[in-house]
Amino acid sequence: MLYSSIFAACALPLAFAAPFCTRQNSTTNGTATCDLSTVSQPANALTPPSSDLHLILIAHGEGTQNYTCATPASLPSAIGAVAELYNASCEVANPSEAQNNIVQAAAIGNHFFADLTTPAFDIPVLGNAKTKKVEEVAAPNPSADIKWLRLQAQTSNSTSQVKYIYRLNTAGGLAPTSCEGRAEGEVVTVQYQAQYWVYV
Repeated sequence: MLYSSIFAACALPLAFAAPFCTRQNSTTNGTATCDLSTVSQPANALTPPSSDLHLILIAHGEGTQNYTCATPASLPSAIGAVAELYNASCEVANPSEAQNNIVQAAAIGNHFFADLTTPAFDIPVLGNAKTKKVEEVAAPNPSADIKWLRLQAQTSNSTSQVKYIYRLNTAGGLAPTSCEGRAEGEVVTVQYQAQYWVYV
């Protein structure tokens, strides 16, 4: 694991004015709610979400960035990513409470590529959002972590209300520096983690 994975089981509301999620408290069997309306993104140079957008989910993704080697002499070429998504909204909104209420939740959806250039997010309660990259910036530690992105949903190819997804707080995932020693056409998978901030 690249960093500790703490998740909560949360319900995603469709009342966008005050997004929240409900989490099972492991010590009291009660519930706690978290309000995302005042949660700010970590500092970054991406174009910020416009005032008409509402943050409804912060998903933690765990999976692999995938690359291929055409020949042992070529550089690795990106061929997409796959990841499971977990609801991390409450942990981001209330990090101090998260330390006292740890619940391992099931995945809420998946991230994959519909083709080589189309990142897709299949989250059953939100539908399937196919996106395109519209902006990128280097991660704070660019020598170790993949870039931070702003993704725009392609409404003609989606079944979701999602409009933008920001990939932030990345860890790992960088391509190998060369294909030396690898077979022709070999696929190289590199583990990564990231947060996906979902706006409608």
